[in-house]
Amino acid sequence: MHLIWRLVASLTLAGALTAEAKPQVTRIEPPLHVVFLGNSFIYYNNSLHSHLASLSRAADPEAAKAQTFKSITISGGPLSEHESGIEGILKLRKWNVVVLQGQSTEPMVTDKARSERFKDYARRYDRQIRESGARSVFFMTWAYRDKPEMYAPLAEGYEGIGNELGALVVPVGLAFERSIKARPALILHDADTVHPSLAGTYLAAATFYAALYGKTPVGNTYTAQLDPDTAKFLQGVAWETVNAYYELPAVRQ
Repeated sequence: MHLIWRLVASLTLAGALTAEAKPQVTRIEPPLHVVFLGNSFIYYNNSLHSHLASLSRAADPEAAKAQTFKSITISGGPLSEHESGIEGILKLRKWNVVVLQGQSTEPMVTDKARSERFKDYARRYDRQIRESGARSVFFMTWAYRDKPEMYAPLAEGYEGIGNELGALVVPVGLAFERSIKARPALILHDADTVHPSLAGTYLAAATFYAALYGKTPVGNTYTAQLDPDTAKFLQGVAWETVNAYYELPAVRQ
């Protein structure tokens, strides 16, 4: 009984905190050149950036010819492990957006020491990114499948640093939470309960598409070889999550 009470309490807290999320940046200039800095949460399933590129290409093949999507990932790495490489990445080309993703638990506000270290490196990188002429975007990640209590502190951690730096936060974690509540049988995690399944990566890519470009992914013909019903459902979840998080009119196209 005590275990059930704790689970209900944690879910209630997660719902309350995420519902109160108030991101200050809700729209950016649609980027042409995007690079992701993170770890295996990005590179699983042939990399999130490749699915984002495919969504963009399917939506507007001509415009996509001018776009660049890349990722630089370190297996299991926290944000700090990109310190030696970020300068070279920023010199690689003139990026519009650099997406920053922390290790799966380090941004959580429930671990003060690790979350402060995450924020410290985010600030350092953001200065370099701004000096290069690009802007930072944060990738709010998801909770482990068996630890839904992670959603709220992750959302709070990413939103806090995003608001501090005036950066867009892409609410992928909240999209996972919404999808699981609406269709719990759809598995968004790999068998290890931590990394994304193909459906999870596709949902992340659709959420990035909606957030970065301000366009609905609903109806996009790129499905990552998921069945059409699943792809359409995930497209809808991504669009609904972005509009709810940024408090934007659902009719925005």
